Parts: sequence; structure tokens; C-alpha cells
Amino acid sequence: MEKFFCNCFIGYCLLYSLLLVHGKQLSCNETPYPRVCKHYVETTNTLSNLDASSSSFHDMTLKVTMEQAMEVYKHVSNMDLNNFKDKRSKSAWEDCLELYEDTLYQLKRSVNSNNLNDRLTWQSASIANHQTCQNGFTEFNLPSHLNYFPSMLSNFSKLLSNSLSLSKAMTLTSLSSTKQNGGRRLLSDGFPSWMSHSDRRLLQEPASKADVVVAQDGSGNYKTISEGVAAAAKLSGKGRVVVHVKAGVYKESIDIKRTVKNLMIIGDGMGATIVTGSNNAQDGSTTFRSATFGKFIVDSCIHISHAFIHVYIYIINHACVWN
Repeated sequence: MEKFFCNCFIGYCLLYSLLLVHGKQLSCNETPYPRVCKHYVETTNTLSNLDASSSSFHDMTLKVTMEQAMEVYKHVSNMDLNNFKDKRSKSAWEDCLELYEDTLYQLKRSVNSNNLNDRLTWQSASIANHQTCQNGFTEFNLPSHLNYFPSMLSNFSKLLSNSLSLSKAMTLTSLSSTKQNGGRRLLSDGFPSWMSHSDRRLLQEPASKADVVVAQDGSGNYKTISEGVAAAAKLSGKGRVVVHVKAGVYKESIDIKRTVKNLMIIGDGMGATIVTGSNNAQDGSTTFRSATFGKFIVDSCIHISHAFIHVYIYIINHACVWN
């Protein structure tokens, strides 16, 4: 009973305390869905698992969202697969499972990061994941199958929007302060400011420094990029792994799993190394699976992650050409 009153008191304090960010007050009332925000902030079971010493309303709402993401992933993992017997519906469900797993991963990164821009990016990816899951069923004309998913997804979507809204408010304030201090350089010596010095050196070194070489004529270690990436995955964890893809037209779709870290793929030039794919819904692929290069952080037809760099390669995705 004493613990119950303690949690209630914590909930009261967290709910009605405001985070002042350069004069801007942040609370549930500042979110797109204040009722959903207040409901989960006041949930005793949720608060009991949070750090009661946290004074940041922003951090607290993000932790609540992450905890709900764990529940969503658990529910989707345990869904009755008898509801997804045909190939297309099962494929769309598998997409959802992978997407919600990635959402949990992105939210965990956000919780553990102090970089507001990174938080904004990762939370935006989480919202894109949620929408992409639904798109998989609608693209196959199977929207009714979404009724099999747990009803909590509606509130979870709103929690994602709330967290993103708060992160955006804080990021805009931070950017405003940065501009007042003279701004920041986006490029350094021709490279993005976020690129490490070691990666810059790798890009300036000859292709002979590559760990894996892909060449259609057999002059490399492998003839397909997928084989080269699979080999590079085994070297993951030993620093940046460089895959050199020699000139040629590679007709394949490459799926790079999130577990493959620090991968760099270098071609021989935009007009020399060409990767082309054409997976689409008519052929039985969801948009999520139609990427020529598949890697989380969804950006239209090409998926790219912070741990993956590709340069001097021309990527074509015919599934993205609209007539």
C-alpha cells in the first residue's frame, strides 16, 4: 500500500511538473494526443519501472513509449499465424514483426542518447515503421487482416507521435540556440561533419585496401554483392569493413541486416558500378521488401543506416518508377 501511494505521488509530480526549455513549457497538454499521454504517464505499473529521480518530462515520455514498444513487439510476436495462411499476408506480417523489432531498437537508442538530432531521426523512423507495417497489408488489398493486430497499436501510434512532438520542440529550441551562437559547420574538408576521421581516410585510400572484393568477371572474392555482404558480415566487429564492388551492372536486391555493423561499400563510379532491382507488389513483394539496398531507417526506395556507407555506386530501383 505504501508503494502504491509512493507511485501515485511520483505520477502526480511527473504529470504536473513542467520541463522549462528556454521559456517553453512542455507537458502532456503540449502533445498531439494529451489524453493518451496523461493515461500512460499516470499508469502505476509503467511508472514503477521508470527512474523516479528523472526530472525530464521529455525523457519520461520517451521511456513510457519504449516500454509500450516492448509490449507491442511481444503481442505481434505471439499472434496466431493461422490468420496469415496465404503467402502475401504472412509476408506482410513478417514485415511487421521485423519493423516493430526495429522500432524497439530505435527507441532504445533514443532513450540512451543525449543527442536531440539523433533522437528526432530515430523516433521518425519508428513512426515510419508503424505506417510501413500497415502499408504492407493495404498494398496486397488485405486491409481486413489488420483487425487481427492488437488494439493497443492505435494508442502506441499516438505515443510515438507524442514523443516525436516533444523531441521536435526541444530540437528546434536547440537549433535556435546554435544559430545564435554562430551555427555549426555541416561539412569539414569536403566530408559530412558526422563522418569519423578514420572513415575519411578510408574513402581517400585506393580500392585495393578493401577487405572484400566483388567482381562479375570472377577477378574478386565473390561475383554478387549479396555474397560479398554475407562475407563482410562475418568480419563485423573488427572495425569498418570495406567491400569494393567493381564495375558492372548487378541485378540483385541486397538485404543488409541491422546486425551488420560498420559496413562500407565502394564502387568504381556512378556510371561504372550499377545496382538495379525491381521487386514490387505485383510480383508479391511489399514496398518494405522492394528496396534495392535494404537497410533500416526507411527513405523511400533505398534504406540506409548510420552504420552503412555506400559511395561511387549508382542504384536503380525500377519499382519506384511511376508511369
